[in-house]
Amino acid sequence: MSLSTHQISVSVKTTDPAPVASVEITVHNPPPQTVYVGFATTHNGLDSVSLASSNETVAVVDIQFKSPSQLGAGTYEDTLTLGVCLDQQCDEQIANSPQTISITFTVTEEPNPVPSLTSLSPGSVAPGSGAFTLTVHGTGFVSGSTVNWNGAERETNFVSSTQLTAEILATDVETSGESSVTVFNPEPGGGTSNSLAFTVQYETPTIARMYPDATVEGGPDFTLTLIGDGFGPDSQVKWNGGSHATDFVSSTELTAQIGAADIANAGTATVAVLNPAPGGSSDPATFTIKPYVSDAVAFQIDANHSGVMHFNPVSFPSQSAWSVDVGGEPSYALIADDKVFVTVEVNGNARLLALDQTTGTPVWGPVALSYTANAAYDAGSVFVVSSSPFSESAFMQAYDTGTGSLEWSIRLEGQRDFTSGPTALNGFVYTGGAGTGGTLYAVDENDGTIVWTQGVENGANSTPAVSADGVYVAYPCHTYDFRPATGELVWQDSVGCTGGGGASPVVANGKLYAPNGFGSYDGAVFDAETGDLLGSYVADNPPAIAQDDGYFLQNGILYDIDLGNGSIVWGFAGDGDLVTSPIVINQYVFVGASSGNLYALDRQTGQQVWQIDVGAPIPPGAGWGAAMQLTGLSAGHGLLIVPAGNSVVAYRLASD
Repeated sequence: MSLSTHQISVSVKTTDPAPVASVEITVHNPPPQTVYVGFATTHNGLDSVSLASSNETVAVVDIQFKSPSQLGAGTYEDTLTLGVCLDQQCDEQIANSPQTISITFTVTEEPNPVPSLTSLSPGSVAPGSGAFTLTVHGTGFVSGSTVNWNGAERETNFVSSTQLTAEILATDVETSGESSVTVFNPEPGGGTSNSLAFTVQYETPTIARMYPDATVEGGPDFTLTLIGDGFGPDSQVKWNGGSHATDFVSSTELTAQIGAADIANAGTATVAVLNPAPGGSSDPATFTIKPYVSDAVAFQIDANHSGVMHFNPVSFPSQSAWSVDVGGEPSYALIADDKVFVTVEVNGNARLLALDQTTGTPVWGPVALSYTANAAYDAGSVFVVSSSPFSESAFMQAYDTGTGSLEWSIRLEGQRDFTSGPTALNGFVYTGGAGTGGTLYAVDENDGTIVWTQGVENGANSTPAVSADGVYVAYPCHTYDFRPATGELVWQDSVGCTGGGGASPVVANGKLYAPNGFGSYDGAVFDAETGDLLGSYVADNPPAIAQDDGYFLQNGILYDIDLGNGSIVWGFAGDGDLVTSPIVINQYVFVGASSGNLYALDRQTGQQVWQIDVGAPIPPGAGWGAAMQLTGLSAGHGLLIVPAGNSVVAYRLASD
């Protein structure tokens, strides 16, 4: 045998790909039987050796070298011994076999370029705005590049050859002025880039969006969140030209306290941000204060789950306005856009159905969903969460209320147990999932984009209660308040225990009623804004919370509790089978019984003023551990809607 070469020399740079070399083995006067090629090698610079091709007289062997960037600069010596054998074990070799090849693999360092800067993001911040991450754009960056601030090195992260990020200290931007930003590349080669100026001063602020951007007249105080740019510790939020208490969160986020007096009447307000000179004022944004509309949009009527509705003067009918057999167990009702929307469980599968408010006639549907589902309404769309048990994900979908056509559909990934219904308000839909810990999801109503997620303990059985400035969920021993637009944690209460399950909270009158115990709906009362613990309560399921009184079902008895001093005003046992969460309409409180009896009580005295048999058992309210599909009484546009057996029953209490 003979070899095409006995010496291989390869030279590359660290930035080059790993090279390959080849050797030909020629067999002279090949024997009649099959022959075998064998080899042995060292692996200083060599990665692998393989037989590339062969025929009767010539075999080609490929040599794969290691990655130059992984080896680094240096010279790597190897030997490769090749043999041709008459047997597979290579006990008998042909003449002139084996032979050895010496291999030299030289890796040289690629000199680092001198970097060049083109832009900084952000290019300026307000004085005192705190530490932040600076993004540097340019060319010639390497893994060892460092960003320098006025010549002092800052912690740098290599993103690509055209982008670096650096951690700028709060002390770097305490006072107004101009700082120099450069990038240094180490040897070999390398050097310092050109300099870009970073300005520390107030500039004209901008408002990109605000949350909420609308609310209903007569609502409570709330926190307004502004997202934009150019904000600083001295930025001031202006509401119709007047200053409001402002909190600086970051250069892109401010919050301001808006009082109930600011939204007492329907109309609009202008919102702007004023910075100290030379900054000036942002362009104004428009905040809309909507007239009150008697829509039922979520579990327990509203996004707060307060269970409270206001009608024109109420009268009590002697019979239902209509009753529709929907073929299975109906959920709580949504009442909006001249329709009544319910999800229905039929033989283990869920459906979505729209009924005419006046007649109960089906308008569209049923739309087939997954195993179990619940819905919420906002701005002309019905949003549905549906899931099968332990399905590894759930669907969230949006349907047009007029036609029932699908607007968008997404999967909620990352959890496997979805038992919480949705709540929609001010452009976002919220729900929770459990499995590995828990996740709270915020989804854009317009296109189904997941805007933010937050990890929570458990994540099950708690349909979020949502106000203008808070998203609230409650699990065993844990209560959370997140900012609706951004998912920032506002406050959290944890009492140091663990457990499974959860329940849906209620937020009303600036207080949060959070069922954060274990195994019962009993829970704690918190200041909704601060998380301060104010007291506790006892209930079988979510209460209805009016202005001065709360209505709590306790061991089958409905109690009126004075919210000022916690005293019992009156109690009502009915027929002994009361099971639903109460709801409040004007001066009356309504509650249903498993016997099928529906009661209306005078809120002042607790005296029964109306009772009617709906014709089938009324299902219990959503107590501890209640999972989709949730059910309950609902009211809107003059209608009281009751789920009973397989029917949706409507009573006309007012003209609208």
